[in-house]
Amino acid sequence: MQSMFDSRFCPREFTQFPIEFGWQQLRPPILLFLAILIAIVVSFWLITRKWRFNRKWIIPGIAALVFSLIAIGLLSIVVVNGLFLPADPGTSVDAIVILGRGRALRMERARVATQLWQAKRAPVIFVSGRGDALPIIELLIAQGVPRNVVDGENCSLTTKENAIFSAAILQQRNIQRILLISDPPHMWRSLVEFRAYGFTVIPRTSQLPDEWNLPQIAYVALRESIGFPWYLWRQLVAPPSQMMPDVELSALLQKAQQYGQQRLYVD
Repeated sequence: MQSMFDSRFCPREFTQFPIEFGWQQLRPPILLFLAILIAIVVSFWLITRKWRFNRKWIIPGIAALVFSLIAIGLLSIVVVNGLFLPADPGTSVDAIVILGRGRALRMERARVATQLWQAKRAPVIFVSGRGDALPIIELLIAQGVPRNVVDGENCSLTTKENAIFSAAILQQRNIQRILLISDPPHMWRSLVEFRAYGFTVIPRTSQLPDEWNLPQIAYVALRESIGFPWYLWRQLVAPPSQMMPDVELSALLQKAQQYGQQRLYVD
């Protein structure tokens, strides 16, 4: 019996896992951060360069620079630690949903999901993410979770697609209330996306690997600090109900919905 919406349905390019470390992965967020910092410094220099004629702008310019740096720092702290997330009330839900984020994070996610399932918080576990779904499913089964309560999709390439494909499959089965598992820096962004696609979400964070060093954690914090405000803005100006997926994605979602209509779980 099929136990996952398989990547055979999704012939899209997938070259690396979402979180890998090296100059190629670090370069985009570092360059963006440097561009923002340079823009702030240049703006401040242009303001203060003519201080004799625009002295009234010096204090506001300094205040704006300080405020920007403080805001970036505070947002990074909130994001990297998953602060102010909704509390877990301990209630039962329809499903536990695990988001894939690369090989280094799989084991901890599987451990958290297994504990939640053993505590009877949900009858099924669903794993979302290209390249991660099948390995995490195998880890869950190895930890004693029965194969017939584990499912997933091996198609999504982004957090938004995690939500889109999870909704396409799970909502066909009347699954609306979920426990969502991801790492703290990623959780706020994930929470926004899954709520936008109709889920009632209880976030449960899985810890980042102990072996990660400060530059690795800083990279994740910077990446999410930049991404989270963009996600919020996008939800305001273009909510999912107003967005039309491209032809390829529409065809895949139709297949995902058909897959979701199959009965894969036992009572």
